[in-house]
Amino acid sequence: MSVAASMGAVTPAMTTSPAAASETAPEGRPRSAGKALDWLLAALANVLVVAAWGITAATVMGSLAIPRRMLMNSEWALDFGRLPQPWMIAVGVVAIVVAHRFFALAMRRYTRGAPAYGASVLAWCGLALGVAYGAYYWAPPVVVGKQVGPAAGQSTRWGIPAYVAYYARLGLPAVFALVAALLVLFGKQSPWRAFLRGRRRARIAALRRRAARS
Repeated sequence: MSVAASMGAVTPAMTTSPAAASETAPEGRPRSAGKALDWLLAALANVLVVAAWGITAATVMGSLAIPRRMLMNSEWALDFGRLPQPWMIAVGVVAIVVAHRFFALAMRRYTRGAPAYGASVLAWCGLALGVAYGAYYWAPPVVVGKQVGPAAGQSTRWGIPAYVAYYARLGLPAVFALVAALLVLFGKQSPWRAFLRGRRRARIAALRRRAARS
């Protein structure tokens, strides 16, 4: 009687646990695959925001290269053939709008609620990259400190605008990089700060679970 009772008590547990394992295992895989897809979409959204702002900033910097050369060299440096295609700026603006819309949807899907951070810091990072890329390809002046005219030997000393245009090749990327770095480190919408907040919450939750078990 005692053996039968013990068999009756043990059998349900032995029969239900494999079934429960076989039922939960297939469910775990789709959940993990769905979470991986959400993570990929969120990562892609972050990259698209940075790329959209970077391409637009680089295009604007290419357009600014003409007046910069005119300030440093003379009005004879006007060369519209070197300008980027004007429609590239319009394409960049559309890309920014689309990237921000996709970012909001992807981040909301990933967090199942309000996004952990916004796209403003990512936009500044894209601006910093685009400005640095565009400034890198700015042409140097014919003569540093002088505006060279069309006639041989004709030149005029630079004024303040010419010097500003000359040092903007280093100054503009430095300013945008500084702003982007400060926002990444201290901004409320910083992905880095959101990552640190998530790590802090995970550590607190782990400590609470340990305290509850003890």
